Order: sequence, then structure tokens, then C-alpha cells
Amino acid sequence: MSTVVCHFHNEEHLLPWWLEHHKRIFDHGIMIDYHSTDRSMEIIREICPDWEIRYTRNKFFDSVPVDEEVMNIEKVLGGWRMALNVTEFLYGNVDRLGHFGEPTQFYIGNYVFVDMEDPSKGNTLLDHRHPLHKQRYWGYDEFRNTGEARATETMGRMSRSIHNYPITYPPGRHFGGDPDSISKCKPTFDDLAIFYYGWADLSFNGLKRKDQIKHKSTETGSVHNKTAEQFAEINRGLQGISRDLRAEIANILEHNRRITGTEW
Repeated sequence: MSTVVCHFHNEEHLLPWWLEHHKRIFDHGIMIDYHSTDRSMEIIREICPDWEIRYTRNKFFDSVPVDEEVMNIEKVLGGWRMALNVTEFLYGNVDRLGHFGEPTQFYIGNYVFVDMEDPSKGNTLLDHRHPLHKQRYWGYDEFRNTGEARATETMGRMSRSIHNYPITYPPGRHFGGDPDSISKCKPTFDDLAIFYYGWADLSFNGLKRKDQIKHKSTETGSVHNKTAEQFAEINRGLQGISRDLRAEIANILEHNRRITGTEW
């Protein structure tokens, strides 16, 4: 048994891709709604009708209460469990998980995908009929897991955890952000990874989803609390460190096709 836990607020733009992908990876999903006012819940019921939708107990989308809510949910689950944002897609050889009777935790590294278009000139629109990895394949990897600053103000994407027992998350649920844990929390596999799409779409719809979350957070200094112009500036910096990743991720995608039987 495997379960993905995800919290969301007005994610109708990314959810169709995220759900179509993960319904083939996980046995079950628990979706935590942060007072959405768009079609998010309708989309979940259409694509994953057997998944749970729960209403959050929290007023704001701040990391500490978000993580506490996730931990409370995970501690009563059986089997493998993983908490992902709607920008994070688990790809690759999930057969590696197998069955572990003893408490086991694996750390999963990130590929970050970047929109290479010029937002000021209008972006090529993404198509919900096709997987994101077919449409966005420039970016960079974060398997060094240092958490160091990347291209202006963005923080490196540290490892996520997939585990079969209740764990305590560090703030933000990232593993490896301090000197004492960097070596311990290095990604476990090179054929199982997170594809991070938080910077993969700076079209009108992409910027709209990035902008709206600031109204649900009280945290200052967050990357979410930016203007459209600041997002575009950060994106230009990320473009400078990006490369065509198709050859690097080919093995991961092949595992994904084998396991899911589809391109998703």
C-alpha cells in the first residue's frame, strides 16, 4: 500500500497533470484543501474519484502548521507514504520500494524544470492532454542536496522523504538543509526522482497560481511573496543554469513507462 498526501489551494492549473500522473504511482491519495475557491476539488473528483479530500484545520498556508497536519495524517497510515506539493511529481523506478517490514526511509532528489520562454513576449501555452515532461525538459538537477542559494533568491531543492513509518519533518519537509544532515540525506537513488515544475510555467496561468498563494501565508521573506516581475527575474537566472535534460532523465522515464504502461 502506498499513499500520497498533498495540500493545495486553488491549483486547478497544475492539478490535472499532477493527478493523472500520481494516480498511476500511488494506491491512494489524501488531498488537503486550503479553502480553495476554484475548480480544484471538482478536478480531483473527476480524475481520482476514490481519493480523499479533507478540509484543512489551518487558516494559513504556513510551513509549520502545514507540516504538523501532514504528520498527524501520516502517523495513522500503513505502507509507504509521501507528502508532495502540486509542483512535485514522483518519477522513476518505484519498484525499488518493494516490501520492507522494518521502518525504512528513502530520500528522493530533484530535477528542477524551467520555463525557457520570455514571459514578456507571451509563453507557449501548456497542454493538459500531454504530460509535462513532454513539454518542459530544460532545467537542472539538485542531487548535491546542499540547499544553497540558486540564481538570485531561490533556495536549492533539498530531498523529499518517502517512508513506511511515522516520521518528524524538519520545517518545510525538506531533508539536508543544514551541515549536519547534508551527507545523511543525500538522494538514495538515481532512477527515482522528483520532477519539480514550480518554475516550468511563467505564462499568465502559471504566474497567476504563483501569485495567489501569498494571500494564504503569513510568512515573510518567502519565495511566494514576489511580484510577477520578480518571478520573471528569478526565472531568467534559472534559465542561465538550465540545460536540455532529456538524455539525463531518459532512464527515469523508461522506468515510469514500464510501471504505469503509459507516457504519464
